[in-house]
Amino acid sequence: MPSEKKSKVISLVTGGTTGLGSALIRRLLAEGDEVRAVLKNAPSKQSEWRSLPPGSIPYVVDITLKRKEDRDNLRAAAKGVDRVFHIGGASYNSKFSYDELIEINVIGTENLLQALVEANPPDRKIHFLYASSVTVYGYRRKNEVINESTQPKPGSHYSESKVMAEHLIESFSEGHPNLRYTIFRMGTLYGPGYEEPYFFKAFRLIKEGKMRYIGKGDNHLTLLHVDDAADAFALVAGKPGITKNTTYNLTDGQPHTPRELFSFTAKAMGVKPPDKSVPGAVARLLSKTANITYDEYEFMASDRIVDISKLNRETGFYPARNVEAEGLLMIQHFLAKESEGKFAGKHKLR
Repeated sequence: MPSEKKSKVISLVTGGTTGLGSALIRRLLAEGDEVRAVLKNAPSKQSEWRSLPPGSIPYVVDITLKRKEDRDNLRAAAKGVDRVFHIGGASYNSKFSYDELIEINVIGTENLLQALVEANPPDRKIHFLYASSVTVYGYRRKNEVINESTQPKPGSHYSESKVMAEHLIESFSEGHPNLRYTIFRMGTLYGPGYEEPYFFKAFRLIKEGKMRYIGKGDNHLTLLHVDDAADAFALVAGKPGITKNTTYNLTDGQPHTPRELFSFTAKAMGVKPPDKSVPGAVARLLSKTANITYDEYEFMASDRIVDISKLNRETGFYPARNVEAEGLLMIQHFLAKESEGKFAGKHKLR
């Protein structure tokens, strides 16, 4: 008797034109999924659409439902899905007001969850995977090792909005048991799609001998390569029974200090490593003259050691990318672009 043909998994991705969204969509397509991508803007914004991996199916939706067609388009995108990767959102305190962060990250998430319920029968099992942030723990947790049971202490409007969104997802799942969730509290992404402007700003400061350590430069930064993040999302999506209604920390598992990272960068560029320090209050003032935003400063001044052993243990996921090897590629890319004179204008530091 011939075996019954397995139906294609339908995945919905928000933020599909981001570095992480694009990397994830490529993996899902390679696995044979039907991939639907929610995009905020119509094809008139050609640069955004060009970054969408071919083979994905675009749905034009602003999840804050500003346009009259958004609600129907969101329901159409949500109909029949097996899993949702909610990656899109507002990510920077320096670019969005508090009200905008709440509207996009909290109300937008609620709209997406509601569309999933309205567009599908109540017995349909849907796995909702959410991109949160380690900033929910706060920026400075010196002498602590942070695991998933560590009490959040959001220190910005952005991190507050992520905590609210997490609580919303948890509450929504309680009322709709077939809507299962996995929350990833991710470190700062680096790699393709995340080089400019911040990492390239830092590289230029080091190259020009203008970089300073904040304090001793021994605080701990949390990093995550975009391809490791995409691998983790794809792997966990294939284990819905194990990862049901769970929160995971997701970083590269290594504590990096500015002193180590800056010294490595300087050596790769053949320049003298930074050797001067400034107090935090002074550094915050100086950051404005170097065109460093609030978010970029808070990352550089952050101090978190994040434990990812729960993710390792329960899913078998281990980051595969090395910050030295991947960082060297970013440095080479920076040097190549600088030599071509491509840093004129908005990326040039004042």
